[in-house]
Amino acid sequence: LEDQSENEIQSELESYIVTDGLGEHLSSFIKQYTSNIKETGVWLSGFYGSGKSYFGKMLGYLIANPTINGTPARDRFMPRLAGVKNESFIKNDILKLDSIKSTVVFLDIAKQNTDNGLAFTLFSNFLKKLGLRDDVYGYMEYDYLMDGKFNLFEEKAKEIFGQDWNELKRSNKEIAKAMRRIFKALDYSDAEYEDTKQVYVESISNFDSDKFKTELEKYIRNNTNENIVFIFDETSEAISQGKFKIVDLQALSESLSSISQKVWTIAIAQQQLDLVISNTGINKSQLTKVTDRF
Repeated sequence: LEDQSENEIQSELESYIVTDGLGEHLSSFIKQYTSNIKETGVWLSGFYGSGKSYFGKMLGYLIANPTINGTPARDRFMPRLAGVKNESFIKNDILKLDSIKSTVVFLDIAKQNTDNGLAFTLFSNFLKKLGLRDDVYGYMEYDYLMDGKFNLFEEKAKEIFGQDWNELKRSNKEIAKAMRRIFKALDYSDAEYEDTKQVYVESISNFDSDKFKTELEKYIRNNTNENIVFIFDETSEAISQGKFKIVDLQALSESLSSISQKVWTIAIAQQQLDLVISNTGINKSQLTKVTDRF
């Protein structure tokens, strides 16, 4: 799911085979996505080799509509609908996505380090999508970006190191020193910098779904016409591996559904949701926000 090279995406879009059934699923999802639905969690399941990850990728490309080798993803996808039942209706549904700007974050959740919880795992991948680091330093960058002061990092990096910040921060060896010196140039004492960094370290250690909601709301305030969509694969595998629990997904869904239709989560899994829930020994009635609706 994380292969995002343009040539690979172009190949996937232009070789995807849309059956009548898949066309119905596309329309069903897009109708929900462009509606006023409050619950924004999707569970997409299918047995091994059924094409669920591929379908999830197609949804992501259609939602985000990145320009791939000079051509928008939706334009590359439309010819794949030729001859499909209700072709014109499906195309009209896809065109409705033009009214919604969306940022899509893809990740294979079973391959992620989830030591800091599911919510921070998604947030760290969101930071990476924004071009920031995915660690404590990226979190510090994020707040400057949200405050409209990110240019300070760029200016100070150029003054102090003679390098672009985006180039400098890629080095794990240099980032700690660079961040300290930039904060010092922003009139932080060494003690104040250490205290500030520790606040972020502790926030990551205690990062939960409510904190995730708060951080995403900062972004949405600055980007009012934009949706954020997280598409994560291998969900049931990650749960069986103990990387996170189904109740974590419940908490996440509950928090994010209160951000009016702005943040979506699409969990891709080999097992149907009911089976995953029964395997955990939890009563389904306790999971009111996690439902198998797609």
